Amino acid sequence: MEKQCIRSYIKTRLLLGLTATQIHNELTAVYMPDVVSYSTVTRWIQRFLNERESLEDNPRSGRPLSAITQRNIDEVKDLVNDDPHITIDYIADILDISHGSVDTILKQHLGLRKITSKWVPHKLTKEQRQLRIDICTENLKKIERGTWRLCDIVTGDETWIYHRKIIPKEQSKAWVAKGESPPTQVRRQQFEQKTMFVIFFMTNGPLLIHELPSGTSINAIYYRDECLKELIKNLYKKRPSSTANHIKLHHDNARPHMNNIVFNYLQEEKIKLMAHPPYSPDLAPSDFWLFNYLKRGLDTCPDATSLAKMLSRELYSIPIHEYQKTFQKWIERMKLCIEHHGDYFEHLL
Repeated sequence: MEKQCIRSYIKTRLLLGLTATQIHNELTAVYMPDVVSYSTVTRWIQRFLNERESLEDNPRSGRPLSAITQRNIDEVKDLVNDDPHITIDYIADILDISHGSVDTILKQHLGLRKITSKWVPHKLTKEQRQLRIDICTENLKKIERGTWRLCDIVTGDETWIYHRKIIPKEQSKAWVAKGESPPTQVRRQQFEQKTMFVIFFMTNGPLLIHELPSGTSINAIYYRDECLKELIKNLYKKRPSSTANHIKLHHDNARPHMNNIVFNYLQEEKIKLMAHPPYSPDLAPSDFWLFNYLKRGLDTCPDATSLAKMLSRELYSIPIHEYQKTFQKWIERMKLCIEHHGDYFEHLL
């Protein structure tokens, strides 16, 4: 007797309220005991109780890939579109096809691969994405028209630098003999010694390296008196023939930066402020280049003084063309931001 007929009979008798034993007895009485086993009857009853409709076997390894049909390909695509984090096993359970079939559909027929999600600084709202587009568009127009020259832009920010160097996990790998324990490295602790620095630079190198005394925090007055005034003094030393009217200052939207005390001082000095969209470290050269570059090169230092000296040496050892290249990359990033509708774009780089 055909398997489908037996399975259909099991389903029909189950719906009429018969037990597995009664159904098996009926089948053996008519078709002999070797036609179907009791375990087969109970297995199919369990499937039907779980709302299984099909009378076909589940796909098995070694059999033709009959589960890879256009219908299943379309259903897998719909499931992934609804939930990009869905697992292969979950898809296999929903569609009642094998793990291997789902894997083949995903990779060979849909051209998909599963990668780790990328962390972003902030979940941008529609308004914040539009503001990123508007600011990037306006900045690019001024640069492309020659209203702003890259060599006239001063950019910078503040950052914490730890005194103990922690190398990345990938770099900490080491060859060891069989049976030997791997080397250990202590994780960075919450209260490890660190110092805050304020750093500003241009296309031709650093302009300000300011070390904050331990226990000091930055407010608008400190930022104006200890950072901006020193920055402008250094600027005139470096470019004595230039006028402040040409200089464009770029920093982020931290509270001390966006205070009237700072705005009024910059206006007095006739220095224009370059707009920066909120939650946008990907559009700030300090964040997307300089600080990571520095921290990779710095070594462990016993105190803030030695750390400041090492930081200064590192900054001045960076070739000028690296600073210039970063400003060109800044332009590319603004264009990517616009093309990507104001969203984060690091995965495109």
